[in-house]
Amino acid sequence: MARDIANANYEFANFGNKYATLILSLTCLVLVLSWYIKFLWKRRNLYYLAWNIPGPFALPIIGCAYKFLLSGTTDIMQKLIEVLKEYPDVMRFWFGPKLFIGVSKPEHIEKILTSPKAMNKDDFYKFLSLAIGEGLLTSRGMKWKKHRKTIMPAFNQKILDQYQVEVFAKQSQIFLDLLQKRVGDKDIDLVKMVANCTLSAICQTACGLNIDFQTQNLDFVDNLDKLFEITTYRIFNAQHHLVFSWNWYPLSKEFARVFNNFNDFIRYIVEKNEEAYRERKQRKASGTDDGLPKTVAFLDLIKENFTHEDLLDEVKIFIAAGTDTTALATCCIFIMLGMHQDVQEKVLDEVLSVVGPDRTPTPSDLPFLKYTERVVKESLRLFPIGVFFLREIVEDIDVGDMIYPAGCSPFFCPFYIHRNPKYWPDPLKFDPDRFLPENVAKRHPCTYLAFSYGPRNCIGGRYAIINIKTIIAMVVRKLIIFTEYKSVEEIKLKLNLTIKLRDGPKVWFENR
Repeated sequence: MARDIANANYEFANFGNKYATLILSLTCLVLVLSWYIKFLWKRRNLYYLAWNIPGPFALPIIGCAYKFLLSGTTDIMQKLIEVLKEYPDVMRFWFGPKLFIGVSKPEHIEKILTSPKAMNKDDFYKFLSLAIGEGLLTSRGMKWKKHRKTIMPAFNQKILDQYQVEVFAKQSQIFLDLLQKRVGDKDIDLVKMVANCTLSAICQTACGLNIDFQTQNLDFVDNLDKLFEITTYRIFNAQHHLVFSWNWYPLSKEFARVFNNFNDFIRYIVEKNEEAYRERKQRKASGTDDGLPKTVAFLDLIKENFTHEDLLDEVKIFIAAGTDTTALATCCIFIMLGMHQDVQEKVLDEVLSVVGPDRTPTPSDLPFLKYTERVVKESLRLFPIGVFFLREIVEDIDVGDMIYPAGCSPFFCPFYIHRNPKYWPDPLKFDPDRFLPENVAKRHPCTYLAFSYGPRNCIGGRYAIINIKTIIAMVVRKLIIFTEYKSVEEIKLKLNLTIKLRDGPKVWFENR
């Protein structure tokens, strides 16, 4: 009898445990379903408006992320362009629960990029912020407005003319001297050489520091390239968006290493700048500043309005953008000049007529290098350094023929737009005269997005063009540029946050 009672008690307890487990499971299921239904209901307008936008098939949970799953930096760009070609004007693209809308229609682009409802960069930029800080490129809201307003005066034409051109010319001369030692060499690492030139220039113009990257074997450029490569991989592989999964992935250790190297360098140059700044102020106060430079770097113009950490973030942006983008743009121009010897001769003739065979270019010379500037812009059309950029829409934006819903993230791909025959006849032909004033006037301004558009356009666009024109003018007078590439189609590219040459520039130089 006792055994029967014990068995009955055991069965009752076991039943109770199973019942409790069932109740708990059902409760959790109801809570999850309730949350999910509430989540869907709050986003009903997003789903409704997205329904009529064409786009690739989306799987449950992951959406269209399967298209980039396990993709490396080499094929991400090609996959993105292929999807855009299927939907030439507007495209819906679900990346997990997040709605992206690819926008290639210029009229829509203009309305979105100038709308106060789309001033914030998309949340995806948080991965870029982890790499290069929350500066002007990645910041949002009032922080961006404050920083933009403070930094803008440092990029005005007077500042560029007064100090920057002299620095560009000095660094371009060092670059030319190094190239002349490698005449005929087809194995030069041109991208790194130009990057070291632009890095030396940006350190001097932004921070007032004369650091010789060109003749010293420093690894900053390699670290920056690796930092961008790992960040690109993480952005396009959704399985690594969660901090937990990313920290277990071996590549996160490599990211930490190159990030620490990058961060240490930025802190070093900011500290050096602050030391020099304090010394100048002390000498000025004591009346012993005779002989000191009368011009100042960007940091000197803005530092009073920023915290130390904000200043570090802005310097990270200055250094990263001023080095990587300008270097890649310059290398692409060298390729185009090597492919089109007739264009190279026209650039040479213009430089000789404006600057002469030996004189250093001055600020008053550069505005007269009009054909050279058209060459720069046409190269940036074919090879826009920023392959794509995104915004976040906080309220519905009505563009006339459709509504972009709040909560979506429109993205824009200059590379695709710049090569679209709808806006650029014979798009792969290199023709600098596309940028003659009369031809520019015929096109919608948003068919050319080399420096983005609207209030959040690239603040350093003019800085980059002046730097590039100075380098080209200095080099083309002394060296003839050649390349192994025969056509634009041969030039294979990859995405590494910015555009990269998969097989390198394949450029070499000969004496004139």
